[in-house]
Amino acid sequence: MNLGHLNIPKPKMENVSFVHDIQTQLYLQYSRLIEIGTPGSSVLKALEEDPRVRSLEGSMISKGSSASRFEIRTLAMWFLWAANEFGYEVAESNLNTFLNSETVPVINTLWILGIELDGTIELGSGVRIIPIEGMPDSRDKEQYLKHDFGSIHQTPKPRVAITCINNITKSIRDGTPPNTQNRIDKFWKSKQLLQEVSLILNAIDGVSCIPYFSTSYSLPEMPIGIFGGTGGGAPLHDIYGFRSTKLTASSASEINDLLASFRALPDDKIIKMSRALSRLSQAKRREQIEDKILDLGIALEMALLDDNKNNNQLSLSFRLRGSWLIAKDHAERKLIYRQLKDIYNYRSQVAHGGALCGNDPKEINAVREKFQDYSRLAERIIRQLIRDCNPDWSVLILGGI
Repeated sequence: MNLGHLNIPKPKMENVSFVHDIQTQLYLQYSRLIEIGTPGSSVLKALEEDPRVRSLEGSMISKGSSASRFEIRTLAMWFLWAANEFGYEVAESNLNTFLNSETVPVINTLWILGIELDGTIELGSGVRIIPIEGMPDSRDKEQYLKHDFGSIHQTPKPRVAITCINNITKSIRDGTPPNTQNRIDKFWKSKQLLQEVSLILNAIDGVSCIPYFSTSYSLPEMPIGIFGGTGGGAPLHDIYGFRSTKLTASSASEINDLLASFRALPDDKIIKMSRALSRLSQAKRREQIEDKILDLGIALEMALLDDNKNNNQLSLSFRLRGSWLIAKDHAERKLIYRQLKDIYNYRSQVAHGGALCGNDPKEINAVREKFQDYSRLAERIIRQLIRDCNPDWSVLILGGI
């Protein structure tokens, strides 16, 4: 049995029964420790006598996008758990930091589908891409680690989260104090940043990333940790898909570069590229080739044809712009021109006729085999348009007019 600093057994998530999740089991375990006497009763008594603790009674402790009512008993349970987990001195130091501060750190979190990691990837602005094993224990993590063997309703579960730590106002009483608005704004802007990172990942070769669940967590070592639950949240996914791509730390530089360029775009371009990236992600995650080619064509049209107000020569503009945008020489330009012509034609077949290649199995299989090349091409084009948001198409194609 794994014992902590206070010789209290430490439950592990894989040993938690199907009746009680990790948060419930810890709550019941440490609630009993407080009831049976020392050290639990003495910790509770000391907290009840602390004026800093009493001042929090009747308030709500913020977790970012939600809050929970403060209870001294819950704080006592956290302290016992933290002393057992990290040692008494660490628990006492973090408790005093919590009680003396007007703010608390929270882990702003976006769980994502479609990514696998061997280790954490550090990006700029405090953003990290973390494998599930590195995330703090929570009901969410426990659920995502479970395998629903034999279930006809089995669906993909995230194994990776994008995170950023924010300091937020600790307690709320009778509404939001007026001096906390900047921290609230920063918290929600941080959520938007995580969403943007998840979008940008779709421009990396072979990667399809779907935002799955947005929430926030307390730092485990800081009150009230896992005993305070999560920051609420909501599912964000629309199309699951079952594929995943290994992302390595070597991608961090390219992700940071694309993210900086994306965030520097004008607002209307951010909206446009967000939709294009979302469609590109869906194209890569869908199973039916007809749906894949339709979404891929839509993504590229959004990216390449947004300024063609009169719908003049859409197919020609589509091919010329894409090939001249990224090709390095004449031979590559001819190849890309032909690929874009195929994509546009296939997309039109599905969009206007509801079928691909006249439902000919041999031709459909040929499109399926070429789809990865088409997807890589779309990734290159969208990456370039993120870096150069307003190419002068006349100059690019005609060499100036």
